[in-house]
Amino acid sequence: MHNVYRQDIFVVSAARTAVGRFEGILAPYQAIDLGAAAIKAALEQGGVDPAAVELGAMGIVVSPGLGMAPAKAALMGAGCPLTVPNHTVETVCGSGMDAIAITADALALGVANLAVAGGMESRTNAPYLLGPRFIRRSGDYERGERLRMKRAGAYRFALEEDAAGQLTATEIVDATSYDGLFWPAERKFMREYALAYAKARGYSVDQVNELAGDSHRKAAQATAGGLFKPELTPLAGAEADQLMTPEAQQAELERNPDDLASAYNASSPADGGAALVLATPATVSRLGLRPLARLLGYARVDVPAADFLVAPIQAVAELREALAAAGTGGEVTIIEANEAFGVQIPTFLEHFAGMALNVHGGAVALGHPLGAAGARITTTLIHAMRRYGHRYGIATLCYGGGGGYALAVEAL
Repeated sequence: MHNVYRQDIFVVSAARTAVGRFEGILAPYQAIDLGAAAIKAALEQGGVDPAAVELGAMGIVVSPGLGMAPAKAALMGAGCPLTVPNHTVETVCGSGMDAIAITADALALGVANLAVAGGMESRTNAPYLLGPRFIRRSGDYERGERLRMKRAGAYRFALEEDAAGQLTATEIVDATSYDGLFWPAERKFMREYALAYAKARGYSVDQVNELAGDSHRKAAQATAGGLFKPELTPLAGAEADQLMTPEAQQAELERNPDDLASAYNASSPADGGAALVLATPATVSRLGLRPLARLLGYARVDVPAADFLVAPIQAVAELREALAAAGTGGEVTIIEANEAFGVQIPTFLEHFAGMALNVHGGAVALGHPLGAAGARITTTLIHAMRRYGHRYGIATLCYGGGGGYALAVEAL
């Protein structure tokens, strides 16, 4: 599916937190904290009063334990009114971009005039899930219906009897792995599909590692040169993206020299938040805002889980065809394509030839904050377009379970 906007949908501002590696610099922050920080920074960057926000949407993938309405909580944390309608969006890695798309659709329909959209994730703080439930039979614990629990508070419970025995009979599931990386319909991790994809395409470890090395180098150079600063909001202990050190990179290469989906050449689990402020032309004029860009349209494709790595290629093709048919936009000269796995990079280079690709490095180097990813790459794209003078660009990414998103932007 796709939508090309017939009226202007302006991006007033776009900001993000640093990206922190798993159990790294953003470990003290819950996902809602990261979302609130990104929203607040985007509002401040655009000179927008939080009280003017009429709609909000935030993507998140691993939300157990955060309580009700994470998007509303993030908006509240940024100072927005409690009365702002909001959506918490879960479309796996596409969540942040999905939040942008559905919010832009709402503005195009006249539902709202000024809105916030983005994503947030703390994979570090994702809980462990206790299960499956079981009952006791014949003096032993077996899988069944319920744990033997007693209340320990309004929403807290403790094991009522024989804690060691019950824990031995049950299992503990890592929510960030199961909810974010595992396709239960086929009982496979996305990594398994990535390895099969690389084998089918004939990609070698040396080829993928060389391209992953380019991602690491570009991200390190951009960080050293302060090129991410216009899009970053500082948090205590997290003023820059947490990159893998050269020493860690070398150690990983030596530890897993033949791995096509290693910590060196695939995106690492990460934490972060990103948000955009979107507005209609009348609102931009009325409030005297100075937009960074405008959204031209988006495309979303859903495919079998095994084909998720090529879904961005399909989404970009569908979007470019729709833009051409509508006579909207012009030549796309820059693209930000999320590197979920390094084995995607050769495919990106083939299909996006002639475009500047991930000019400041991609997710292989920066990490992959699931629900924030789509908003993060869109934010990075917009600021890079303005820095390097690109007028038309696309942000694109795949998502687990099988799908891809693409979003077209015109820099102003």
